[in-house]
Amino acid sequence: MTFKYVDKPEVFMGLRDKETRCEFCNQQKLCFNADAFYGEDEIESICPDCLATGRLYERDSYTCQGDLAELKRQLQDRNPDLSKAEVDDLADQKTLELEKTTPPLITWQDWDWPCIDGDYGRFIGYGSKPFYTQLSTETDAQTLFEKSIYYALADDSDADELWKDVPQKTVNDYKTSSDYSTLFYVFKSLHSDQIVTIWDAE
Repeated sequence: MTFKYVDKPEVFMGLRDKETRCEFCNQQKLCFNADAFYGEDEIESICPDCLATGRLYERDSYTCQGDLAELKRQLQDRNPDLSKAEVDDLADQKTLELEKTTPPLITWQDWDWPCIDGDYGRFIGYGSKPFYTQLSTETDAQTLFEKSIYYALADDSDADELWKDVPQKTVNDYKTSSDYSTLFYVFKSLHSDQIVTIWDAE
């Protein structure tokens, strides 16, 4: 399974426990649970192949919501020669691709998929102290974590207190993530080593 905005979806996304009928190809497969998708059309299951190839474009249904306003701001900053209409069009294209072809993250709260470097970030795993240590090359793990908290959450986040909630052990997969009441979702830029963190709690 290969998706632009998600790393290792077979590990980090919860597929249904049993094979079900994909509503697009009508084959019995291990599918994503589509019950919580956004949009007007109700869908129960979609297989990874149909999601990756854009079959959701056929329906009023999407898997997540992108931070469109922030994406437009970043694109304008990085491309000052583009007109507002060109920025809007580029942002809409990227947002549609994200929302129609990305496996669903299982979260407690609804929040917008974060942007980094003029594009949507790629989800690379659940935050833990070992993971931030692995990602930190120019600073210590806690400083990297604190700097990575997404702007939309920064005002409501006490970084020192949150660091205490970051798991001591690596959160290896979706099943393991259910052991925690606070989770940290780590996204990496498609264009650099910059990361951002979204935190979510029950």
